Amino acid sequence: MKNKKILTLNFKYAGFIIFSIGVISSFGFAPFHFFPLTIFSYVFLIYFLKKIKREKKNIFLYSLLYSLGIHLGLLYWIAISFQTANSGGYYAGSLAVFILSVFLSIFLALPFYFLFKYNRSFKNISFGFLFIFIFTTFDWLKGNILWGFPWTSISSLWSFSSITLFPFSVFGVWGYSLITYSLIVSFYYFFFNLKKGIFFSLPFIFATFVLPYILKVSENKIDTISIRIVQPNIKQEDKWDKKKFINNYKKLSSLITLPGYKEIDLIILPETAIDFGIDELNKNKNKNSFDLAQIKNIIIGALRIKKNDNEVNIFNSMFLIQKNNTNILYHDKLKLVPFGEFIPFSKIFKLNKLTSGQIDFSPGENPRVFELSAKINILPLICYEVIFPKLTSELNNNYNLIVNITNDDWYKNSSGPYQHFSHSKIRAVMEGRTLIRSANTGISGIINPKGIVISKLGIQKEGVIDYRLNIKNIETVYSVYREKVFYLIMLTLFMLICISFFYNKFKQVKSKSY
Repeated sequence: MKNKKILTLNFKYAGFIIFSIGVISSFGFAPFHFFPLTIFSYVFLIYFLKKIKREKKNIFLYSLLYSLGIHLGLLYWIAISFQTANSGGYYAGSLAVFILSVFLSIFLALPFYFLFKYNRSFKNISFGFLFIFIFTTFDWLKGNILWGFPWTSISSLWSFSSITLFPFSVFGVWGYSLITYSLIVSFYYFFFNLKKGIFFSLPFIFATFVLPYILKVSENKIDTISIRIVQPNIKQEDKWDKKKFINNYKKLSSLITLPGYKEIDLIILPETAIDFGIDELNKNKNKNSFDLAQIKNIIIGALRIKKNDNEVNIFNSMFLIQKNNTNILYHDKLKLVPFGEFIPFSKIFKLNKLTSGQIDFSPGENPRVFELSAKINILPLICYEVIFPKLTSELNNNYNLIVNITNDDWYKNSSGPYQHFSHSKIRAVMEGRTLIRSANTGISGIINPKGIVISKLGIQKEGVIDYRLNIKNIETVYSVYREKVFYLIMLTLFMLICISFFYNKFKQVKSKSY
């Protein structure tokens, strides 16, 4: 009774503690990877809510505060982009992050609320099944509702090692989230029932340490090419400054044409690397500066402008220019950043987007593949398209190399670029493809199909990565079946919950009859 009074004595102080635990929990994700903090913060909250389960109104509020702490800790860096863009500064950015975090927090608070309002028993095995099912469902909803933002899935905890990355290749993001929630609930059971704790920890142990030996995945070598990844480290504030256009352009051209560039098979520049249309490259001045006549293949991020009658469409695009402009392929960004590249409900909200210009960017129509050679097909991804495998599922794995270009200087040296890079590792593992990443100010790098970083350039560093790359592929379970494995596991889990529910009902009826 005394312990309960301590826990419920003052909502204000208890709420602050719960919120702080949520913030601390966010340190389980990139770049810190203190994952036990996240695991045990969930376990603490389960026990805390169990103690106050009769206070139905406070369960949702405490859960919301905990979730708000996590999301503010994970997404604070978005506010920095408002300061970088000179669009309301940190005040407007902080407000935007707070609103976004509150919205996303609802998807973590509701599972706790439903679980503790309608569930009566917290010790039987059905509680564990219900916990996993409800939390996984809301994690999936959070990542897919509206424009979709699968950035903060619980499974992204595990991006720090090739060992913990492996389950992504089988279960994907959402299936691995399910396994992570099973691990969380196992620690809850360990405090009072060892057998149940072991039972719920088995999915994680099996997926991480046993399954790799059962599947015995092997890498298939596709081809070997020499690449140069260019990281110019041009500040976002300088990028569109007309006074600095010439210096920026000289920096790019000097990095492209460093010694050995004529022998490079593929040069990769970051997102919106040049400030002029791609057609301008045909002019002699630009041709000579970039020495396109001597470059075999170059990937450049640039804007593409399309004029139709009185309508002008602007696309954030990636171009592959082959052999002295003899062939130019392009990919238009399919997944635009809300408020960054377009204003949602723009007819209602009279707001300006963060990027330059008053016209919203237009989304691309279809995913494309760049044919680099007879053996190499490239999947082009711009910015955070890397976290949306569903965008390119219709291509049926008709590619063996992924190139991701981005510009993360909006967020400076915050957690944002590190989280973005960790999602690139997850994508490489899921697809079983080598991934090349060129970022304006970092992190640029090469990631192999097992999620191992072969080479990289850190945040706010200028330079190039020259590498003789053996392109290898792994035919992963996820690349073949996509989300079907996840849906099958969720269906099985739902059936187990139903069986458990009706079995308990039957026992109650039977006991009453006696």
